[in-house]
Parts: sequence; C-alpha cells; structure tokens
Amino acid sequence: MDVRLNYQIIEITDSISGDLWTGYFDSARVETLQPAVIHDNLSTMDASNYEPLPDSGLITSGSFYRYNDKVIYCIQTHERTIYSPEQTPALFSFYRENTGELEWIEGEKVEVGWVRIYNGKKYECIQAHMTLASWTPDITSALWKEVVEGIPVWVRPTGAHDAYKKGDKVHYPTIDDPVYESLIDANVWSPDEYPAGWKQL
Repeated sequence: MDVRLNYQIIEITDSISGDLWTGYFDSARVETLQPAVIHDNLSTMDASNYEPLPDSGLITSGSFYRYNDKVIYCIQTHERTIYSPEQTPALFSFYRENTGELEWIEGEKVEVGWVRIYNGKKYECIQAHMTLASWTPDITSALWKEVVEGIPVWVRPTGAHDAYKKGDKVHYPTIDDPVYESLIDANVWSPDEYPAGWKQL
C-alpha cells in the first residue's frame, strides 16, 4: 500500500489518447478549495498530439493543450483570457525544465537546487515548495538563497536550511576582506564568533 501523508490520489483520463494519468496531490490544497495541480507526466507527453491552446473561447477543466511545444492541463473551466498560462496558475498546470534561466512565477512547484530569476537576480531553491505571490525569493530566505557569482560575503544564517557546509567559502566581513573556508557542517557562526569553525585562506 502506497501511503503519502497529506496527499491524495487523483486520476484523470486523457480525452485524446485515452491514457489514464494518476498523480499525487496535496490534500491541504484540496481541502482549502485551492486547485489541485498536476505536475507529473506533462513533460513526458508528446505535445504534437494535442490541439494548440486557443486564443479565445471556453477552456474546459480536464483538457490538455499544446502551448509553446509543451503540454499544459486546464485546472478549471473558464473563458480564455489575454493572460498566458504562466500568469494564471489557478487555471493551468504546466512543466518547465530547470534551465537556470527561467523567471520566477507564482503557482509553480519547485525543487531543491532549482534556479529562478526574480527582479534581475538569480535565486536557488533551498526548500521544495509551491510558489506563492506572498513568498517571493527576495523575502523568503527560508525557501531561496541568492546565487552569487564567485565567493559571496558571509551572511548570518537564519537556521539549518541555509547554514554553511564544510568547504563553503565566504569573504568576511566584507567583499574586500579575506576569504574563509568553513571547517564544519551546519556552521551558523561567523569567523569572529567561532574561529575554530573557519580557516582563513
């Protein structure tokens, strides 16, 4: 028996191919009447088998469409708007490859290590989550860390999720100061606070 806490199984039949798609969905989103969003399998479906997403008209819940050579899924029935699926995550689910050059958007399930761009800066996901408008990367250090080219300046960690690991290198205390390498994992102290946890290079 496959048990996944806080998740429920939903099955959907593809209206074109007849294939049955099974996915695990966060039951908390269902219970609060937020749309259950399909994330699995869309990347493996052949987009050429589907009609393109129309520019107008009624879009029916449960339908699959071709959009930018990808397959997207309609979450709820609606009249097609001028907004793209990326701008309307309550209406569509879609899959985007983790290229490191994608803009951050609301309503996307992101995994640890994925990179998104927000306000011209790159951020790396440090905790898997569903993106929300109120959880942008610049204000959620528990979910994202800014990707800094080269060796970054030491920043006080807020917890275990962004603590420095053994081998991490930082400038301390400013970019013009020496580089230190962490000698331990889960390092939340500065080189001044815990000299034994750092080695000056």
